[in-house]
Amino acid sequence: MLRLLSLCLAVMALLSACGPVYETQYSLVPPSSAEGRLCVNQCQQNRNYCRQNCSMSQQACVNEARSRALYEYQAYVNRQQAEKKPIKKSVGDFDRSYSCGNSSCEARCESDYRDCFGGSCGGQVVAKRVCTAFCDQEKPAPAAPMLSPVPPGGVQAPMMQAPTGAAPMSNNGGYAAGSSLCQPGMRVSVEWKGDWYPATVKDHPRKDGRCPVHYDDFGSEDDESVALRRIRPR
Repeated sequence: MLRLLSLCLAVMALLSACGPVYETQYSLVPPSSAEGRLCVNQCQQNRNYCRQNCSMSQQACVNEARSRALYEYQAYVNRQQAEKKPIKKSVGDFDRSYSCGNSSCEARCESDYRDCFGGSCGGQVVAKRVCTAFCDQEKPAPAAPMLSPVPPGGVQAPMMQAPTGAAPMSNNGGYAAGSSLCQPGMRVSVEWKGDWYPATVKDHPRKDGRCPVHYDDFGSEDDESVALRRIRPR
């Protein structure tokens, strides 16, 4: 009884020591121009393709994990029978398909969509940090900044049409964030899985806002089009 009471007190102390837990939620305000809305439609299609790829990758992972589980289970059965030992495990004991989550893949799809929505199409992406746990210990926090600025007077200005072949322009007439680096021949660094690699820009940004690049230390088969947030100057 004393041990149980001590355990309960320890758990309560641990919970009370935890600070508030936050997550970032986003509100999207579509652009007012017809060109901007068409651009958003393209962003949505790209996000759908991305989600489909995530689902396909997850299913392939599950299928492989279950095939491996069957193989390992059969090997276990053969070993137990050879040693004349009881078979106490089932296929489920070898199934590791639970590790085939796709949350990180889905998060990348959403991040790329927000980049396209706000960076290429002239929409507004408003980030808000929200407390999700231990909120009784929350301290007043400053309001989250608006990622896409609103013109003076609070009225969404029509998106300016960029010249053919040029980088996409934002509502204030300037180029979208990062697009100034996406110029043919520009030598940049590109982020891939947390590391930065030297690369050269191949062309102007595509309609979906991505930048075509060639990795300097790799062959052309590794060329890809990346989100502008993954590019920085060398």
